[in-house]
Amino acid sequence: MSNTLHAQPSSEYTTHLHRVQTHDSSEHAQHLSGWRLAYDQLSPGPFVGELIEFRLGEVQLVRDRSNQAMKKSGAAVEGNIAFCVNLKYQGDVYCSGHMISGPSLLVAHGDNMPELKVPEIVDILLVSIHQDTLRHTLERQGSSFQLIDHPMCYQIGDASAWYELKNVIDELVNARFGGEALQHASIREDLRAAVTLRLLDIMTCDEPLSLKPTARKRMVDRACEYAMNHLNEPFTILDLCNSIGASRRKLQYCFQEAFGINPVAYLRALRLNSVRRELREKTSASSIQDVAARWGFWHMGRFSVEYRALFGESPTHTLRR
Repeated sequence: MSNTLHAQPSSEYTTHLHRVQTHDSSEHAQHLSGWRLAYDQLSPGPFVGELIEFRLGEVQLVRDRSNQAMKKSGAAVEGNIAFCVNLKYQGDVYCSGHMISGPSLLVAHGDNMPELKVPEIVDILLVSIHQDTLRHTLERQGSSFQLIDHPMCYQIGDASAWYELKNVIDELVNARFGGEALQHASIREDLRAAVTLRLLDIMTCDEPLSLKPTARKRMVDRACEYAMNHLNEPFTILDLCNSIGASRRKLQYCFQEAFGINPVAYLRALRLNSVRRELREKTSASSIQDVAARWGFWHMGRFSVEYRALFGESPTHTLRR
């Protein structure tokens, strides 16, 4: 196994984005803002690490990468629930003396973090969410998941949720837009919702999804009603789930059974229509990116492809026409 990590050659800092390359395990731990951690290097060789932190209101995301085996201990942000999920499985993790094999999700109160021993190649996602925010979401969605005092480790049985979470983070990191797009509140909310819902999917993958056809239709009707009543403002799938009291998996199941379409595609189509209406009223081509960002599209290449696929013309053509 190679112990080479190709991190970014320079640091980057904005209001909502902090990206830094490190060359010492203790220095690496100190760059995790709000966390009180101690990292001890266990394997031989020069240390190379990279931290990419995204601040999304009450949710903090950190992609933590390094190339040496380490012992990790300490605490997360006080009053928050901390999640740790490996985005790449490169070896077993030891959590408070117990071996964890395969992709897994660790959940713990910020002031009750377990001691970890991680392998040489580490690529993990750290998520810190205020416990009141998380509890509110769980209550609104009627989730059976309970926040308990001691740390819990979940083997990732629903691989689709893990892949979706990994893809969100990969795309966010590889977009290389800096912190510019994150200045838009709608994009921060969209990313916060995407990550939160996928974490909940992983933790509640065993919940039964069987619903009668009439119950499925009622849920879809309520979701559509909420969407139609909020067409003039960006909203997320998390908002939709909270408003009707259902998890993302349950909502997706109902949409798929009732309409043969998933709610993400439905929401995306509504957003694209909102962008189109706004572009038809604009006069400057430079406003396309701002309009798209306001409606939650931060990946401009994908936005253009999806826009053309839905309407048969480019956003620029709509603006000119």
